[in-house]
Order: sequence, then structure tokens, then C-alpha cells
Amino acid sequence: MNLMQFHTLRTAVQGNAYPGSTTDVATMEQRLRDLLMDSGIFEEVEVEHTDDPDRLVIGLCRFKPHYSEQDIAAHLEQLWHDRVRYPFWEAHTLVVDHEHVEFEAATRNSDSGHYVTIHMVAQKARIPAQRLPMD
Repeated sequence: MNLMQFHTLRTAVQGNAYPGSTTDVATMEQRLRDLLMDSGIFEEVEVEHTDDPDRLVIGLCRFKPHYSEQDIAAHLEQLWHDRVRYPFWEAHTLVVDHEHVEFEAATRNSDSGHYVTIHMVAQKARIPAQRLPMD
């Protein structure tokens, strides 16, 4: 789904549902953090929550330099689909660029329940420069 379609769909869901409670958002925040840290793909992981209904859960991580942006996008999509989203409804979009992957998602837990939104950015970690031998 392209970014514009996702934003239109997210806005429609937000108009017909209410954001998750602090507990709902914290649970998703913790689940996402744990999955990213346990994956072995990321060197740094920061996941927090906000009051912004467009990004109730936010994340920033650095992926190991030997992974491609496409690898990271596929991994984030798989985690989202299999382990993070609610089973009732979800929508997401990815922007894949040089050394950068951006993931936005929304999920709703039932036809009369709450939603949670996520905005995550993954950046490629830098390979440390090699030090020259000392004479």
C-alpha cells in the first residue's frame, strides 16, 4: 500500500474508533521492542509511546550494515503480520530508501474496539573505521 492510501485509511479508522488505552499502547510498545531486540538484526533499538494518534508507538533502530534495506523491510513486515498486529484489522506501508526504512502501521482489535498506530524508522548502522596500525 502506498503512503497516501495508508494515511487515508488510517484517518478513516481514527474517525470511527478510539485510540488504545495507556495499557494497550504500552503492551504493543513492549512487544515491538522485545521482538526487535531479540531479532539479532538491530544494533540499537528505541521504542516509546506518544499521545499523537498518528503514531501512538514510535521506534528508531539501527540495523546491522550487512543487511539490505529490503531485508529489513521484509523482516519488519513479517514481525508486524505474525507477532504485533491485532488479528481483526491492520494496514501498513513501507518506504524503503538508501540506508533507511520507514514503517507506518495501524491496527484495530475489533469492530467496536480501539486502534494502535506505529511509526518506525530503521537506519543502517555505520561500519566503524579501521584504525591504522601504530608504528
